[in-house]
Amino acid sequence: MCHRDLTKNNNKHTMREMNGKQYKIYAIIVTWNAMRHSWIDRCLHSLQASTVMVTPIVIDNCSTDDTRRHVPSAYPDVVWLPQDINLGFGQANNVGFRYAIEHDADYVLLLNQDAAIQPRTLSLLLAQSDGKSLMSPLHLNGDGTDLDLNFAKNTVVLSGSATDYVFRLRNEQGRFETGEICAACWLMPVRMLKEIGGFNPLFFQYGEDNNYYDRMLFHNIKTYLVPAAEMWHDRKIYGNKEIYDNKLIRRTILLAACDINSSFFSAIKEIAWQLKNCYVKKLPRREYVTGTFFKELVWLMFHLKDIIISRKKEKTTGIHWIYPQK
Repeated sequence: MCHRDLTKNNNKHTMREMNGKQYKIYAIIVTWNAMRHSWIDRCLHSLQASTVMVTPIVIDNCSTDDTRRHVPSAYPDVVWLPQDINLGFGQANNVGFRYAIEHDADYVLLLNQDAAIQPRTLSLLLAQSDGKSLMSPLHLNGDGTDLDLNFAKNTVVLSGSATDYVFRLRNEQGRFETGEICAACWLMPVRMLKEIGGFNPLFFQYGEDNNYYDRMLFHNIKTYLVPAAEMWHDRKIYGNKEIYDNKLIRRTILLAACDINSSFFSAIKEIAWQLKNCYVKKLPRREYVTGTFFKELVWLMFHLKDIIISRKKEKTTGIHWIYPQK
């Protein structure tokens, strides 16, 4: 069902006219060498221009460029949380989740360092939020002229929607239930974090949002797209494609092993199919280096105990992964 957005106020405010409640919102941005293409300036400027007040939390994963000097100097109102080691995307976001929860946030906005929202994006998302589901804007490319390639390939194609149809929806008001959406821009109620927790630390970079979506499915948490709200993502299809491709096999088999919607036996069958696919299809096309699959399988077996623990944990409710494991 499409829910109409009746909000017309474009003035800067911290309150949505929903039950008279004032919402406290933090935007969580994980940075690593974010000075490229002026990404971090574009990102933070977009939050400053938002019609809904939001406080940015920037977690820096040991940038080697000027990010660590520039951000706290140019943006003194940002919550600046530099890390001593590179935690990866998921665990760095967990640091932000922890800060937001401890400071009584109602919502957190996950936003990539190379992404920017439009002034009314948060207003439109909040107007459609039920306070328990994940909300996402339309993901566009860096200049807003077309759909982001990853969004078009995964969210649009896998949900059975035509790309041109979804792109035309940017002029529609309302929300539409959808499938998995990349975590480049998620509006998450803190209620959700308290129910199913943060990102699984087994995933260092890439795959953590796929795993999170699997957990949302298990716990019957919905995802809604608000196409009138926009996020512009300045990247190519997979951002850092070298990093994306480098651990593709590990990520694929780890996602199968951690998927709590499937049995462990189903995970084994999926891993076996992936093995066949590597040798029968990818090896002849030189898309696969001989021995890589078994190398990653050894890694998986070494972490089997952690995987079993995570499967049990993630089937329960609680603030999982957000606080460091004792």
